Amino acid sequence: MSMQVRGLEEQIGVQLFRRTPQKVLLTPEGRILFEQAKRALQEVQSGLDLLTEAAQSRSRHIQMACVPTLATGWLPNILATFKIRHPNTQVQLMELPTGPMLELLRRRDVEFGVGPQIPGMEDFEFEPILEDPLYACVPPVFDEGQSSVCFADLVDKPTIMLSKSTAVRGLIDDTLETLGIHLDVPFEVQQATTAMALAASGLGIAIVPRVALVQAGVQQFRMVPISNHVGLRQVGLITARGPILRPNTERLITLIRTSLAQLR
Repeated sequence: MSMQVRGLEEQIGVQLFRRTPQKVLLTPEGRILFEQAKRALQEVQSGLDLLTEAAQSRSRHIQMACVPTLATGWLPNILATFKIRHPNTQVQLMELPTGPMLELLRRRDVEFGVGPQIPGMEDFEFEPILEDPLYACVPPVFDEGQSSVCFADLVDKPTIMLSKSTAVRGLIDDTLETLGIHLDVPFEVQQATTAMALAASGLGIAIVPRVALVQAGVQQFRMVPISNHVGLRQVGLITARGPILRPNTERLITLIRTSLAQLR
């Protein structure tokens, strides 16, 4: 240490310490350097404290996204359970279709999303959890008592669809094109709850994914599986490639994974 101090003194051309056989004292110049160094260390420590506080705050804040058909049904109970288990952790939920969700994930505005698999997800990790078949919500005026229906059964009936911005509509349109079937669609809506409400009023047969039926409650329609759709919608967890998720985020994902798996 003494050699380093002497080297510094030689470098700046100033004596920092007055050395006697009994003790070593700071010179006036040494006192100036000491006070400056002390303040610098205090600033560094203050910066480290702020970084630690920010990291701790961030670890208690989770940003996630979820498609509406899932967010309005099973998700509230999951978030309530998580809040009980982790009362100091705040969850920020963005409810939006899969396409905009992927953009938020790409910008790191959310840590993970829950939704269906769609084309163009090569840059993301998708963990499938369940298959989400399509169901027809059939009001009494159109009910012929079948245990299941196919799209051909709906040709001469008014059909209520989710909008073209939703992943489930893309799946339906692809299926109809493959089958060569055209349906009469007087109503296109954003939310499955709206589609089911229209069906309950007898305005048509709503086609929704099974996960949306948890929102149905006691309704004036019968829920009938659609038997001949070409592809089953895969629902799961979506994350950007690369980032390591924080422990609290992993805990929420585990809870969501377990709850979704129970819907199989």
